Amino acid sequence: MMLLLPFASLVSLGLAATQHVLRPESTDGFQVFQSKHSDHSIRIRQQDESLCAAGSAQYTGWLDIGPKHLFFWYFESQNDPTNDPLTLWMTGGPGGSSMIGLFEETGPCLVNEFGNGTNYNPWGWSRNSSLLFVDQPVGVGFSYIDEGHELPGDSPTAAIDMHRFLQLFVSEVFPQHLNHPFHLSGESYAGKYVPALGTQIVKHNKLYPNEPQIQLRSCLVGNGYHSPKNSAFGYWETLCTTNPGVPEPVFNKTRCDIMAANMPRCMEVMDTCIGRPDPALCNAATKVCVDGIIGWYDNESAYKGGRNRFDITHTCEYDDLCYIQGAWIDQYLNSKKVWDALSPPDHIKRFNLTSFAISEAFEKTSDEQTSTDYQVRYLLENQVSYLAYQGNLDLACNTAGNFRWSNSLVWKGQAEFSSKYLQPWKSIVSATGKNETVGTMKEVRVRTSESTEAESRFALVTVNDAGHFLPQDRPDVALDFMTRWIYDLPFI
Repeated sequence: MMLLLPFASLVSLGLAATQHVLRPESTDGFQVFQSKHSDHSIRIRQQDESLCAAGSAQYTGWLDIGPKHLFFWYFESQNDPTNDPLTLWMTGGPGGSSMIGLFEETGPCLVNEFGNGTNYNPWGWSRNSSLLFVDQPVGVGFSYIDEGHELPGDSPTAAIDMHRFLQLFVSEVFPQHLNHPFHLSGESYAGKYVPALGTQIVKHNKLYPNEPQIQLRSCLVGNGYHSPKNSAFGYWETLCTTNPGVPEPVFNKTRCDIMAANMPRCMEVMDTCIGRPDPALCNAATKVCVDGIIGWYDNESAYKGGRNRFDITHTCEYDDLCYIQGAWIDQYLNSKKVWDALSPPDHIKRFNLTSFAISEAFEKTSDEQTSTDYQVRYLLENQVSYLAYQGNLDLACNTAGNFRWSNSLVWKGQAEFSSKYLQPWKSIVSATGKNETVGTMKEVRVRTSESTEAESRFALVTVNDAGHFLPQDRPDVALDFMTRWIYDLPFI
């Protein structure tokens, strides 16, 4: 395995030798892999550098689970595809396509400013890991559901479909990964998706030891929506202090006083929702927090020229996602070149970066208002490590809120973790070539079970001068901490 730190020293990698040779193509250009354990199947085809300048072999296709069809884009590791781990990326929302993560952040290629092609991304996360992007839940991006069937409305339901996909993917399509370490990653609402999927994997492995096992080792979530209550609480600190790394607070004293006065009621009603997660109660609690706290900023955002929820130092350039890269991705993925290569079914009329239908389905449940404390604790208790990383300029899923959440998480390592102070950590910055302080971090390693010597690693890592889309803002630093994490290397 070639793993070099600092990353300024990484050599340019050519197209890696493929780790698996697909079977002969069927007449429609797809190879179909049928599950040995169910009626699920995967149709897949290999793509080339003209579609995505990836530097390694790449494949696209769909998992078919009855009426549900999940789209994926898979890249082999540019280093050692036969032995390197596998990392899954899921963009949040709910309703965001993982193509945002692929073409704007962590993928091996990024869409160019003309929206008609891609450029190689030297900081893509496939440098030392095979990388898998999935449009999920079904109904997002290029994923689709047959007419007349209901869309999923919560993270546990989506996790069941994703687990079925992963089982077939590693056992039948790319069996080299069956025994490889597996890592779950994502951002934003992936603070819900990742813990739910991780819990589904661990529980299923225990219940069905004779089925294909996903070798889950860790989770890493960027600016995660782990706790809506704590995210709302963090609005005040993010907007009313210089703690995010801004020269002066974003809001004046008048607005900050109004938010502070409304905070106790917001916290009380959110506790009611958490204690009894009825959708009616939780939606009412959300309205209280939006009207009293969140809306003072968010009601002035999500349009061109408006406030940017994802970076408090910038304004929005493009609709509710704010970044112009979204327009480039939309243009590219709806081009004839891409559609000819991917071959979506006829009833998919266009690719959309976000799915309002999924967003509406989730709003009918309490999934958006409840925390992921139970799932994260369960993962740590079962030797699955967990990293929460933060761009400090984000408001939507702010550092202040996730710092509060990580300290309050009840598990065996809580006392030790909450007692520690954040410490500076350094990375080689590509612009200067110097080893510079890029943020703060704290972590613990705790043996959570008497039945094993394995430790669970829990960490909070922050990055300065970065927002919600941290790998877009500071790609060199993001690749550094990602690789340190999946190879269990220290930050300090």
